[in-house]
Amino acid sequence: MKMKSRTSIIIILGISLFAAFYVLMFRYVTDIEKPFEQGNLKARRTVYSDTARIGVVSRFTPQKIYEGYQPIMDYLTEQTGILFELELSATYRETLSALKEGKTLAAFLGSYIFAEENDGELFAVLKPLAENGKSYFRSVLIVKEQSPIFRVDDLRGKRVALPSAEAFSGNWLQKILLKKYGLSVSDLKEIKHFDFHNSVVRQVLMGNYDAGVVKDRVAKEYSGQGIRAVIYSEPVPGSPLVISSKSDKRKVDTLISVLLAAKSPITKTWDKEFEYGFVRASNSDYFALRKLFDGGAK
Repeated sequence: MKMKSRTSIIIILGISLFAAFYVLMFRYVTDIEKPFEQGNLKARRTVYSDTARIGVVSRFTPQKIYEGYQPIMDYLTEQTGILFELELSATYRETLSALKEGKTLAAFLGSYIFAEENDGELFAVLKPLAENGKSYFRSVLIVKEQSPIFRVDDLRGKRVALPSAEAFSGNWLQKILLKKYGLSVSDLKEIKHFDFHNSVVRQVLMGNYDAGVVKDRVAKEYSGQGIRAVIYSEPVPGSPLVISSKSDKRKVDTLISVLLAAKSPITKTWDKEFEYGFVRASNSDYFALRKLFDGGAK
């Protein structure tokens, strides 16, 4: 009897220790606060005489940005001999400021903040291609699959979650969509901005908000997981890779040529937005977007 009791205690202790170890490892792996090791092993073992920092707007968590954008940095480093490093920021505006101040060579900006905040010192050089060979995205109003919301009119008295106020998806609903259907922000119960597109989806799935707006590629990632699209925006020029008047021309030319030449399967390991590669962009591509919001509700 004592032997059985002793064995049971040992088994229970073993299970408890394993569970504790699993929890600690899970927290370590999913901790978005911990610092990232920049670059791959080969890059960290090599001493580079030249470096370049690339900014990224905070549309996703640092962990997700790192997973999608660090492979691009590794590829650029391998192809050029220049050490390319990510420059993460807490907000869209921090990324914009770092580029304007010359702290970064280039930055992956959002289409909206580029169009709205360009003072003539910023230049779009590349934009991502979509699966159909075009270079645009759409924002989409999403709800839970079983939601009674099927039309924009159904948003009356409802709570809506949005991504950053500096993103196109964070502005489209209240500045364009509501006005188009004869509604205003006052017709809604609540509008709240969240830091990341994925956070908006989670808020809708948890039932904290009745609807949300995200980029179409984010909605596609959650397809079959409990959300439904209500309406899509007009096509929007793809989020540009932008340089400033302070950017090093030699490095910029190298950056552009390498990214333009990148094809699948290399690009398949990158953030989903870039899996079909890049095409050249210009500031004129975003003029219509600025006019669109200038004509919207303020």
